[in-house]
Amino acid sequence: MNLPGLPCVRPLSGLPSARPVLAFASAGQDAAFGLAWLDEAVRRLRAAGLASAGAGPVPATVAGDGGEHPLVVAGLGDADVQILRQRAAEAVALMRAHGHAACTIVLPALDGSAAQAIAEGVFSANHRFRSAGSARDVRPHIEDIDFAATDPDGPVADGLRAGWLTSLAALSARDLATEPANILTPPVFVELCRVLAEKAGFGLTVMGRKELEAAGMAGLMTVAAGSRHAPFLIRMDWHPAGMAGAAKPLVLVGKTVTFDSGGISLKKAEDMDHMKADMGGGAAVFGAMAMIAELQPRFPVTAVFAVVENMPGPDAMRPSDVIRMASGTTVEIINTDAEGRLILADALHYAAGLQPAAVIDLATLTGASLGIFGPLGIGTFANDDRWFGRLEQADRQAGEKVWRLPLWPEYRTFLKSPVADLRNFSTTGQNGSTPVAAAFLSHFVGEHPWLHLDLYNTCWNRQDGALMPQGPTGSGSRVLAQLILDLEAEAVSQQPNPES
Repeated sequence: MNLPGLPCVRPLSGLPSARPVLAFASAGQDAAFGLAWLDEAVRRLRAAGLASAGAGPVPATVAGDGGEHPLVVAGLGDADVQILRQRAAEAVALMRAHGHAACTIVLPALDGSAAQAIAEGVFSANHRFRSAGSARDVRPHIEDIDFAATDPDGPVADGLRAGWLTSLAALSARDLATEPANILTPPVFVELCRVLAEKAGFGLTVMGRKELEAAGMAGLMTVAAGSRHAPFLIRMDWHPAGMAGAAKPLVLVGKTVTFDSGGISLKKAEDMDHMKADMGGGAAVFGAMAMIAELQPRFPVTAVFAVVENMPGPDAMRPSDVIRMASGTTVEIINTDAEGRLILADALHYAAGLQPAAVIDLATLTGASLGIFGPLGIGTFANDDRWFGRLEQADRQAGEKVWRLPLWPEYRTFLKSPVADLRNFSTTGQNGSTPVAAAFLSHFVGEHPWLHLDLYNTCWNRQDGALMPQGPTGSGSRVLAQLILDLEAEAVSQQPNPES
């Protein structure tokens, strides 16, 4: 993965001569930067009706200290963080279009939230995918980016670091979901987890066929039966040094189907290439753990990945098969393309045994979510108002548009089977299948707080844009990363003050 390093924030007085500059200008602050040549350039652009809050980024060349600086000015105004993220991406795209291989991003006095959004837009727009195999994103990018601020040790620096952390999560997830399925197979995903765990000092447990059979995880075993690749359940543990062993972990569960053909219930050919991103939930959880490796939060976190490939091989599961899950619940298979809930059922049952503080699962689960939201908004189910409130608060910064959907008990009636405890596909077909799938998962959750994020409709971007290229989006990763940042801030605030 080609991920950005922690941004360097220099004082404005240390701006290199003749280096290209991308300046974000606040409305009504004519001397926001304290650099005469830069403040004068911004004033002139504004006087010409350019560089206003609502306008796009503006290119110019100005004489500065030590030589001429290629300059792009982007207006900030009083825009919210979602607009700031987009404006930052557009400004980077303009710098790149002018062929600049390096630039310094100059920021006025900002709060941390605004600086974070700008960093996220910059890193997202400038990121380029590099496969472990032959695939490449060949578009140009800016090789060398740093930041300068009027107060390099204040809220701007804190916000840039937060934006870098969330970008580690989001870009890791995007890269994993972009990797071709012939490269990112279940065994390769296991190896990526091993590398991350070794680097970060995480505990790692990998359950293969033998261990899954012993644990009765028929959901994982059955879905993988048509593939030549073995199934895996991977557990990755972060435990802060010095913390009591009894502390309950936040458990993150990711559906990690490295390719989903639909099995015998074969998908149509159109857009089947998108199914390399059917591991988007696992990618988001992996991204969160990549961020945790840097953040090292003061609370324990466990990631659980249910890893399979769903293929129509000679031993593949069939509609009408009945299997017994790890929980003891029997399930009749109606549709082999409803495989995600089968592997998540075993993973959620496993997570319940970890005595979690809460469980959050992320999954590209139902195509019907497109009918609810289109390509915007993450349908979210929760059995706990407090934890959904935390997620909703995190989304005010992340902007992934989480929206709570109902878990009415009547949805369970659509999962009745004459030969098993449950069927894996609703008696209503696609109608209402998003909440019915969540109702299926709820059977395996236990009594702890639980959030389920259905990412299917947001996992793929069909239109190339400044902020996001066409292809996998890393959906869910940013709001999950922001939630973890918020929980860390909460943990810090609850620590006793040694001076009191």
